[in-house]
Amino acid sequence: MFCCRGMNIVGRLTDVASALMKKPPKVYNPSVYPLDGAIKRFTDIWTKNGFNYAYNKARMESTFRIGYLVGTDANGNKYYEQKDAPYTRTRWVEYPVPSGTWAIEDRYDGTMITPEWYGWMHYMHDKPGPQCAKEYTKPFKQVQRIAQTMERPEYLDPDTMEPRVKNIHMPPGQWSNPKPRGKIGAKYDSWYKPASSTPQLRNYADNKDTLHIE
Repeated sequence: MFCCRGMNIVGRLTDVASALMKKPPKVYNPSVYPLDGAIKRFTDIWTKNGFNYAYNKARMESTFRIGYLVGTDANGNKYYEQKDAPYTRTRWVEYPVPSGTWAIEDRYDGTMITPEWYGWMHYMHDKPGPQCAKEYTKPFKQVQRIAQTMERPEYLDPDTMEPRVKNIHMPPGQWSNPKPRGKIGAKYDSWYKPASSTPQLRNYADNKDTLHIE
């Protein structure tokens, strides 16, 4: 009797060990294109919009997703949804594809999502942008502003090749600012100063003297 029970325990342990050694089955992810589908999609976009457009779109998207178009906004963003995708991956936005080949990551940003689509994108509610705007938009709505980083003069408008905003703050010595920084004081202030030291003021001027604060 003891021998039979021992054999049953050993058999069960063997089954458990063999089950643990097996690799889990690969879960099908409906939100990602397989390789052949990704190549077909790239070819279709290439045929429709040209190679540069397809190339930049492939650079912008980290994964090729499958879904249906829910709507668009005033900034040209397209919002997609795939309810069969894993949780928190059912909704996404595709930004307009910029022209050119250099630094296209500076041409689109998350702040380009309009306020009426913000709640839908972050799973706060299930109302698309037009419905949300119809119910909650007020007449005193402020103009949406994108990130100020994209408004810097270094990031040119791809259509006019001119700075988007010309009056943005540029301190002296910054790139594209002809005014010199000046040679008064160090570029940074030490966190430790003796009690007898006199604080200095950097005035960004072209004089040679040091200004003291009394």
